[in-house]
Amino acid sequence: MSLRDPYPTIVPSQVRNVGQAPFWTPGETVTWTFRRFDFDRDRAEVARPMRVIADGPQGTALWLVGGTPTQETRIVGWEDTNPHDVPLAARFRPLAEAPTRINVEGTWHGRGVLKIVPPAVPFSVWVLLKDVADGAGHGADGTESGGVRTEWYINLEATHRRTKDALFTSDHILDITFPVASAPLHSSGGLDPSGAVFKDVDELAAAANFGAWPAEWSDIIRSNGSHLLDHLGDFSWALDPAWEAVARDLADETTPLTGGDATSIARLGAASVREKSFVQEHRAIPNGCYDRHHR
Repeated sequence: MSLRDPYPTIVPSQVRNVGQAPFWTPGETVTWTFRRFDFDRDRAEVARPMRVIADGPQGTALWLVGGTPTQETRIVGWEDTNPHDVPLAARFRPLAEAPTRINVEGTWHGRGVLKIVPPAVPFSVWVLLKDVADGAGHGADGTESGGVRTEWYINLEATHRRTKDALFTSDHILDITFPVASAPLHSSGGLDPSGAVFKDVDELAAAANFGAWPAEWSDIIRSNGSHLLDHLGDFSWALDPAWEAVARDLADETTPLTGGDATSIARLGAASVREKSFVQEHRAIPNGCYDRHHR
């Protein structure tokens, strides 16, 4: 079995894959764009300006610092609610009954996130930094460091396409987390999948069970996650523990993208809902999690 996309993502006509030249220059600002499988229905999309840290044949690394203005999406009728908190039966309706989504202004909360994108695969690796006060934190070596904890995520999402100033993907709902301090992703023996936990398995099941998409799509995404955990060594560049030090340095040195750096968000025309700017952050592990065998 190899990694594969369950459905095509709608992208602009002039795109190329990550890992293909011409490459972005470190320091450039590009827009990370999430488009749902039904993007053509409402044209609502998540868009976040990110700073290029590295780009080349091995892949792309992008940094989003806390406080950066973003474009998020909300569900009509639930405008004050993070979509993750909308009841599953209301969110995952068949296309003819699906709720309408709109663009809204947002802000990325927290210290920041470094996203590492290998070429031609349906996932990216996220290194998130959060204050230790938010919960117990451990670095790649299992110890707390600098008052900030590191979280490693593998975000399952569509194979990435890019234009001259934007990256396009589609979230596949399922994430892989490594929350067990005694079984971190990085160990003295290399990459260890034994402590992996699948996050949002309940949402992935609901997408199929309530008819939002075919059951086959959820099966493909689950298979991608299991295959990835069995082949972590194939992606050592993206999973290199050295990225944690890079993320920590960036968190100490960078400020939120504002003004001209955030013009890509203004250009998309995100509307303020009830004059609120929504705070967005990768969420803590909720109910609906399973071990690496989906139990």
